[in-house]
Amino acid sequence: MNKRMMISLFSLTIFVHSVPVASAHGEAEASSVLSNMQILLISVSFSAVVFLILRTKYSEKFSVFTPSIFSLAFFTGLVHILLGLNDRTLLLGGGGVLAIIVSPMLIKINDSRERIARYSLASVSLFMFIAYFVSNHDIHYILEDYLGIAAKISEIGLIIGLIKNRKSIHSEKE
Repeated sequence: MNKRMMISLFSLTIFVHSVPVASAHGEAEASSVLSNMQILLISVSFSAVVFLILRTKYSEKFSVFTPSIFSLAFFTGLVHILLGLNDRTLLLGGGGVLAIIVSPMLIKINDSRERIARYSLASVSLFMFIAYFVSNHDIHYILEDYLGIAAKISEIGLIIGLIKNRKSIHSEKE
């Protein structure tokens, strides 16, 4: 990594580690659970760093997922894991997304396994997208839930990216 990237990564790390110390609501006692804003800032920060790192040096190692798909999946997975500290269903969804995007780095992938990984990621993302609206019937709550909306926008972008990536892979093979 170049010097500029290292300074940015160091600054981002200091910022992320100092976020839980600050109290957004002026509470006298510290809360053991992260606020939605803290979760959003942590997830955006880490997914942006992952995108920048993957886009520059390691893109050939991640042939299954493009850097944008990987970082969108990383964002939604991290949001669900951080929210899942109190809800096991969210923890399971976030862990599933992260397991799918990391699996090509851990095991040898052939064409059929690449296809399975892409379909699995699209399925889990679609399932999480639908489950959010099924479990939240109150439109007022949905409109005020900026963290949930950000995660759903990420999942939509992820699914669209997977569909576009699939079409480009099919046209390259022909």
